[in-house]
Amino acid sequence: MISNRKIVSALTAGLLLTAGCGGVEQVASPAPVSTTETAASTTETTPTSTAETTTETPPTDTSETTTTEEETTTSETEEASRTPTGSYDVTISGSVSGTSFRRSATLRIVETISSSGTTNDVNPVDVCLVSGNPAGRPQPGAIWFGSNSGCAPGAGAGHLDLATVEVDGDTVTVEPVENMAATGGNVFTSSSSIAACPFFPVSGRLRVTAGGGVSGRIEVTGYGGAFCGKTVYSAKISG
Repeated sequence: MISNRKIVSALTAGLLLTAGCGGVEQVASPAPVSTTETAASTTETTPTSTAETTTETPPTDTSETTTTEEETTTSETEEASRTPTGSYDVTISGSVSGTSFRRSATLRIVETISSSGTTNDVNPVDVCLVSGNPAGRPQPGAIWFGSNSGCAPGAGAGHLDLATVEVDGDTVTVEPVENMAATGGNVFTSSSSIAACPFFPVSGRLRVTAGGGVSGRIEVTGYGGAFCGKTVYSAKISG
């Protein structure tokens, strides 16, 4: 007979053999994660280059503007210095109301008389053409025509701006202001009669060039009232 002790020993040995042959399941450790693959899968963000998006504003070149302003100022100064001023003895020959005449006259080009309270822009110079005394002693071709009453003979304190003036080098152009005609500051006559109508220039121009001599022309239309109507004064100026 097999003893109980031997049976127990046999059972114990069997159980130990079974455990050693894989009766207990072993759990495998997880594979290590590759740091190389993780780094490769990470999305890299490229920083934006400020050098490509930055717009540089070049410095403003003021040399051209400055030069232009200097040239303009110089041009105006040179033009002012060329403007002929003085008193000239001239001859006017032409016709008025169909009557021919040839007369001696004085042409005066002077510095601006009125710089405030003018009826138009300030004149760069003031101009007067004077021959005879049309208001006191009417004659064919007698005339007082100017841009300001202050350059007429014996002018008083009332310096009235009567016309516009433009200067282009040695040439001066004078055009009457129509709404100043009624002042009587500019006037001419067409006859020697006591009843001669005084005509007050309302349109036209006087244009003269003075530089070593004087040449030019005056052609203006004068209004003598309802009875006398309008007439044209046209003459050549030389001296």
